[in-house]
Amino acid sequence: MTAATYEEIVTALLSAAGLTVSAEEKAVFVSDYPLLRDDADALYLPELEFIEPANKFDPTLYYPSL
Repeated sequence: MTAATYEEIVTALLSAAGLTVSAEEKAVFVSDYPLLRDDADALYLPELEFIEPANKFDPTLYYPSL
């Protein structure tokens, strides 16, 4: 991806979150975005796609009136 693409992504993310940042802060976010995206993507393990990540909590078992 290009720097312009990263800037578009960061702009969209900030807008969706309703955040306003200074130009300096935004420049840091844009420069750090590829690193953060790579780290987040590294957490995905395709071989675990069909394994439940955690126990589910079913409140109806504890609160039958729900």
